[in-house]
Amino acid sequence: MKSNMVFHISEGMIKFLQMPGTQAKSVTGLDVINTAEQSDLQISQTLNAFIKKLKLNFAESRVTVLIPRSRVILRLMVFPSHIEEEIRSMIDLQIGNNIPYAREELEIDFQILTKSADGYSKAAVIIIPQETAMRYWKIFSDAKIPVHGITISSIGLWLLYRQQPDLSNKPGAIIDLDINHTEICLCTQTHWLTSREIPIGITQMQQEGYVEILKQWQLTQRGTGSDQSDNSLEFVYLASTSDQAHALGAEMIKIQDDLMVKEIHLTRDLKLARDGISFASLAGIAFSTEAPPINLIPRAVKQAQEQHSYQHQLIVSGIWVTAALISLCLALGLGFLKKNLQLAHLKDQIRITKQNALKVENQMQKVHDIEYMFKNRLIFSDLAHDIYRSLPAQVYLVSISISNGNTLSFQGVSSNPVDINQFQRDMVSSQKFSNVNLDYVNKRVTQQGEVDYFKITCTLKSINGQK
Repeated sequence: MKSNMVFHISEGMIKFLQMPGTQAKSVTGLDVINTAEQSDLQISQTLNAFIKKLKLNFAESRVTVLIPRSRVILRLMVFPSHIEEEIRSMIDLQIGNNIPYAREELEIDFQILTKSADGYSKAAVIIIPQETAMRYWKIFSDAKIPVHGITISSIGLWLLYRQQPDLSNKPGAIIDLDINHTEICLCTQTHWLTSREIPIGITQMQQEGYVEILKQWQLTQRGTGSDQSDNSLEFVYLASTSDQAHALGAEMIKIQDDLMVKEIHLTRDLKLARDGISFASLAGIAFSTEAPPINLIPRAVKQAQEQHSYQHQLIVSGIWVTAALISLCLALGLGFLKKNLQLAHLKDQIRITKQNALKVENQMQKVHDIEYMFKNRLIFSDLAHDIYRSLPAQVYLVSISISNGNTLSFQGVSSNPVDINQFQRDMVSSQKFSNVNLDYVNKRVTQQGEVDYFKITCTLKSINGQK
């Protein structure tokens, strides 16, 4: 890969950072694009003019788009599983209880924070309205910029935190001081804990002092907390392009004398200066050797990309078959002048061509099968909604599976066995399920007390109107 390119889009500006695809922390491109009072179309046009002016080449570059922390919702949730796919399904079932949006209106990704010995996982769930994610994607798509990932600024700060030397095993924090806002990110070496964006920047601190930012710093620690009993962290990194960071660090030590404050001076250490604007989150992404754990590219875009990749494979196969047929025709034209040995060679070419043609035919059949599958697919969100309406308050599901087209199986947990029986009766009374069987109920002891694990199987009465 030739380079890493990072764009950080926010209201009124887009920050840009480029570095070569090497381990050396050298910056080959740095700029701030003014987009104040521009429509989305005008922003795309401004971006397009920018890449033409710099003659940026995206052929072998990875492009990451950062969006502000304030544009997403962060929820810390606990799930009774260590398996990512199971956790993703649980998020889809539970997310409606946490925010006032339908699942179909959201783009969601998560990072597992911790795993406990009794089978539970704590995860940071990032949620963004689908129309917001599509808006950012369209801005860059209209500007002819191929985007490989969309993540939030907090992930960039966490990755910058991980790159610091002599990093402690204990939780810490990194604070990004920008002109008009500050972002606080609580981290560990293996994952980030939480983050907040505060509308207080270097400019306001210079005019009004540090009282408000220090108050917000203390609220952040109390609200999410480290794992320490006093809810205070032992060390913090301050990232900025301003000498104001040193003064803030001194004020922080006054209210917590055992706090260790270290500066990441972007101007001195990384040569990232541009009118006092911070490039900390961009530097974290660009200089990291790993892909961001959160990717908010819209589902519709991912599906279109997968379909395009499949079609590309079919086209390549077709080209090879065409080339084989052309070779066959040329061979046949010369075959009348060749001896029997050459005729045998032509037979081998025909055999190979038939094999290639059969492969293309099989691939086309797969395309037809996929089209048929989509036409006759079960609308899982409707099914989940029907199950959710029947689900008592003390019962939650941990897995759902469908086999043989209409056999539904799911497992769940309840602290009250009566609710399990009520749930089964509601399923029996439903017009959509038949043969409802309670396969088993097992009691288990967890940290929260004794619970009942159960499994229910049933048959769907109707799929897309077919009995």
